Amino acid sequence: MARLCWTLLLAVTSYLVFEGPHAKGARILAVFPTPSISHQVVYRALSLELSRRGHQLVVVTPDPIREPQLANYTEVDVSCMYKPFRETNNFSSIRQEQKAKYEIFKTIILSGNDMCETIMGHEAVQAMIDPNNTKEHFDLVILEWLITPCTAAFGHRFSAPMIGITSLPPVAVSYDSFGSPTNPSYIPDISLPYTDKSRTFWQRLETSIFQIRIGNLFYGTLIPQQDSTTKRVFGPSTPYLGDLYTQVSMLFLTYVDGFHPPRPTVPAVVKINGFHIRPPKSLPQDIQEFLDGAPKGAIYFSLGSNVRSDQLTADKRQVFLEVFAELPDYRVLWKWEQDNLPGQPRNVKIAKWLPQQDILRHPNVKLFITQGGLQSTEEAIHAKVPMIGIPQFADQDFNTKLGEDAGVTIRLEFNELTKTILLGALNKIIEDKSYQENMDRLHAIVNDQQTTPMERAVWWTEYVLRHKGAQHLRTAAVDMPWYSYLLLDVALFFLATAALFVVLLSMSVKFIFSKMKTHFHQKQKTN
Repeated sequence: MARLCWTLLLAVTSYLVFEGPHAKGARILAVFPTPSISHQVVYRALSLELSRRGHQLVVVTPDPIREPQLANYTEVDVSCMYKPFRETNNFSSIRQEQKAKYEIFKTIILSGNDMCETIMGHEAVQAMIDPNNTKEHFDLVILEWLITPCTAAFGHRFSAPMIGITSLPPVAVSYDSFGSPTNPSYIPDISLPYTDKSRTFWQRLETSIFQIRIGNLFYGTLIPQQDSTTKRVFGPSTPYLGDLYTQVSMLFLTYVDGFHPPRPTVPAVVKINGFHIRPPKSLPQDIQEFLDGAPKGAIYFSLGSNVRSDQLTADKRQVFLEVFAELPDYRVLWKWEQDNLPGQPRNVKIAKWLPQQDILRHPNVKLFITQGGLQSTEEAIHAKVPMIGIPQFADQDFNTKLGEDAGVTIRLEFNELTKTILLGALNKIIEDKSYQENMDRLHAIVNDQQTTPMERAVWWTEYVLRHKGAQHLRTAAVDMPWYSYLLLDVALFFLATAALFVVLLSMSVKFIFSKMKTHFHQKQKTN
């Protein structure tokens, strides 16, 4: 009897995990190319949770976690992408060189071609997609949906539905796969420092031109180049990449309601803001004691994972050193990528890596000096810490402008930074209580959600698995030519109709006047 009960218990457990009301334990391929830990922590959160839910994951990533105890979690290490990516994109010097925003994004977008070549050429990936490998299969493919549309070929190779995921609101072209609106008249572009609070004619014009140029670059250059790669790797019969790009079923994106401006989206677009926020952990003892001992409070300074503080120009580094030295009652924790900081003040502690989420949670941390990346911004909102934003590239101008509009951030331009400006900003946030009050209010709004982002992401992932895709959640705009989507053909019809009416009216008037003139002359002759 005991053996029978045990057998039944195992059967029920197996049903609930693999056959139950959610979805069968699926085999999932996840391809996350961008070599940046700020991106990968978001994607990793989803793949690990799906693994914990009983799904089998194969994850292609440049930041493997290397935990062999995860039996149903296999990684393909493509960390070799870091070196060429950093050489192509020197993020630490972008702001100092004052490059045009389009040129910055052009370089970043085209670097997706190198990522595709690296991933497709990896030995483990080659073995996986080998057409002779008929035993390999996947029930779902999850792809980073930014600058590597080539990865959509994995969905075709395994005849599996696809879900896209991004660690930030993507540029306009990423919404095209779902038919979600991207009207630049009222929807800001994350690449530009304009929000819904300021939409002048010139800002709308610049946004429109920027989106057109990015669209031409994406569809006219990036996709054709990556299409050549996919046809070479997956075979010449692989459909055109521009067509595969529209076959993705769903998009998970980090879009923070209450912080980001509201925008219309189709049901296939699912927001997962706060996705990567993890439960608190104890700080290392030296950091804990350093923050505990701050007389008036502490300041945390980090420019993120892509911009290195140790590569700041000497004059800018000196600005920070002098300002921090003038605040002896405040302790400063600085993410500095070298062992030594020349001229380091006594109240400054440096480290090459810091547990940012837990530092921001420390009650003595009063201010966060940040580059304005979205994950850092989310963590500051979660910890209710006001910010000084010094944007460098990508969406950072947009995020810091949003923070400024919300009254939780003082936004400073890097190239205009002086000791007077920085010290004034620090004192203003410390002394003006409205910044903390606004952050408390924003925190409450952002965290007031019906379900957790992880619950949403897992439910929709298993929804796509259950229904083998979710094409029904997109709008017809996906398949419409651009002139139909913009109603240009309808506008042309109205213009043509109006022109025809004017022509006919003109001809009728001329005809009537001609008849009247003829009749008048005939009447004169008769008289």
